Amino acid sequence: MDAQRQTKALLQLCKRLERAWTLPDILAAVAPVVEDVLGYSHAWLALIGDRPGFVSVISQVTSDSEYQHLQAVAQTMDIPIAGDRMLEEILAADHVVVVQDARTDPRTNKEVVAQLHNRTIINVPLLLADERLGVVGIGTFGDVEGVRPPSDWQLDFMQALAGHVAVALDRVRFMQARKQAEDALYHEKERLQVTLHSISDAVITTNADGELLYINPVAEVLTGWTLASAVGHPYGHVFCLADSPVPSPDLVADAIATAQTQRYPQLKLVQLQLGSLLVEAAVSPIRDAEGAVQGAVLVFRDVTEQRRLSQEMAFQATHDELTGLGNRRAFEATLALSFARTREQALTHVVCYLDLDDFKVVNDTCGHTAGDELLRQIAQLFQGVLGPDDHLCRLGGDEFGMVLTEQTLSQALRVAERLQQGLAAYRFVWQDQNFGVGVSIGMVLLDAHSESVGALLQAADSACYVAKDSGRGRIHVYATDDPALAQRYGVMEWVSRIENALRNDRFVLYAQPIVPIAQGPARGLHCEFLLRMRDAHGGLVLPGEFMPAVERYHLAARVDRWVVSHALGWMVRHQDQIEQCSINLSGQSLGDTVFMAFVLDALATTPMPCHKLCFEITETAAIGNLHAAKDFIDTLRKLGCKLSLDDFGSGLSSFAYLRNLPVDVLKIDGQFVRDIATDAVSQAMVKSIHEIGCLMGKETVAEFVETPAILDVLRGFGVHYAQGYSVGYPVPLDQLLQSPTPLH
Repeated sequence: MDAQRQTKALLQLCKRLERAWTLPDILAAVAPVVEDVLGYSHAWLALIGDRPGFVSVISQVTSDSEYQHLQAVAQTMDIPIAGDRMLEEILAADHVVVVQDARTDPRTNKEVVAQLHNRTIINVPLLLADERLGVVGIGTFGDVEGVRPPSDWQLDFMQALAGHVAVALDRVRFMQARKQAEDALYHEKERLQVTLHSISDAVITTNADGELLYINPVAEVLTGWTLASAVGHPYGHVFCLADSPVPSPDLVADAIATAQTQRYPQLKLVQLQLGSLLVEAAVSPIRDAEGAVQGAVLVFRDVTEQRRLSQEMAFQATHDELTGLGNRRAFEATLALSFARTREQALTHVVCYLDLDDFKVVNDTCGHTAGDELLRQIAQLFQGVLGPDDHLCRLGGDEFGMVLTEQTLSQALRVAERLQQGLAAYRFVWQDQNFGVGVSIGMVLLDAHSESVGALLQAADSACYVAKDSGRGRIHVYATDDPALAQRYGVMEWVSRIENALRNDRFVLYAQPIVPIAQGPARGLHCEFLLRMRDAHGGLVLPGEFMPAVERYHLAARVDRWVVSHALGWMVRHQDQIEQCSINLSGQSLGDTVFMAFVLDALATTPMPCHKLCFEITETAAIGNLHAAKDFIDTLRKLGCKLSLDDFGSGLSSFAYLRNLPVDVLKIDGQFVRDIATDAVSQAMVKSIHEIGCLMGKETVAEFVETPAILDVLRGFGVHYAQGYSVGYPVPLDQLLQSPTPLH
């Protein structure tokens, strides 16, 4: 073919390649030229580097219908380079590489040749500025076309064609990369828009001058502005902060000036025609690829409810929910602050513990709702007496704490007296009942000589205990040389000894007979179990020494468990000789559900009739825990146990409560029995208790029967049983059944 025709063909190819936008477009431009000028009906284009270690055939065109099915096969083919000597030569060459017959040439991959039916293969590497882009190739297929090696002018034409294809390929790949970048940018923008529309935070973006560029839907809701109306405005018009004594910061300007994210934990945002709310905000500068600041993004969220809840939780953490007063934590914090002030200035304060008297009567009689209302009313009454600088807190239950600021003891005493006077004049009315309530107050001076906050708390608590223990409704001032406090601390020392006795089984059971006064047939043993403790030297300790500590430090339920366990064990072994044995229980154990479960379990697993067992509770404990006492009595009576009310007559309202306590036995308080032989009033009391008990179907037991004269008077009244030194002394259990107890 003459040179003019070749030049014209290449010029037409260049025009076609200028219109190529894709890789198949390039091959579509090349194939007609190859067929018209060179006479080959098959052309292909392959890329290097799309998949490392492979040559990827991305397009093949053939005008021979017999081989068109191979186009689809070739367009999905990645040919491995390793071991393919033809491909290795192409990748190293800068000229046309010819394989005259692919079937016999040792350089070809025979598996690929068999799949594509290649015969003659003419490949030209596509080189541009020392970059190897791919391969453009032509050739023959099958036996019909056979082997057709190219002539020299055809090789020269292919070399020239490859140069034009390389330029077109580079341009198409550049356009594809730009299109991919544009698509990625578009999709990223779409994702960003969707994200900004979906996130729960409000977002505003601005330019470097603070003009608003974008506002997402959440920000529209919080500010009251729409996107359309907000764009172009200074961001401060949209994100408008409330006036304050301190000028509001320019959030965007600060972020841009510092080139750092600025955080604002709480700002007051004014909504457009909607009011205001509290927001938490962060502003970050927006930089371009070179790092220059182009604007800012302001992210904020509504924290109004969160702040309200935080304030509510902070208030609840330091305040009593029932009364609104400060709680124990607030009291200790106030005390610590007052203590610190006395280190810096010559000031004195007074710390007070207040414990309501007879509060449990209201709680047990009318229920906890009434008790709660009583506490609220008393809190208001106390606050009305205190000054603006004084602090009143509820410490728990019916206990209160006060710090009387910058007052002396004499001033504090007058305040305490006014509190007691106000409470004395106050009557709590609930439904058809009304009650009077008192208060015991312990106080301690807080000055520069005070040791510590802990010591002050302990001193005030101890002083309050002494006030309550002295008869209630009292005021006691702490003093280091106070004998009453010394006794109190002595009680505290008993705690470790009691714990030791429980751990090492150092308690001992004694028993005292309870004897029928009227003559009758012989009966089995009737007695009351009594508790003793052995000290470190083996000596006996009477309950009067250790029981105050047991009650005060809430060890009673544990001690009662020990007594019940050991008493039942002894009764089982001697049940044939027993008529009835009584076990004393503390008032604390009455309302203890765990202790009740223990007793029920012990009775269920003890092989002994329940009617031989009587539980004694004091009148004071029963009245102080009325509902608990009634539940306790009802539960045990259903099992067949007897219940006895000890020290009956000691309370002012004994008979009033008797109707509500279904006990079997009344034990007449020994203070009346002891003087019955010489005192007419005591005789009248004992006689009336016995008669009312009989009317209600209850048996009576007289305590402290110490002389025959007392016994004679009791016999004359018809009292059923006697207990005391005149009829039998307390003895160890192992001696109890050894000899009969005479009735003098």
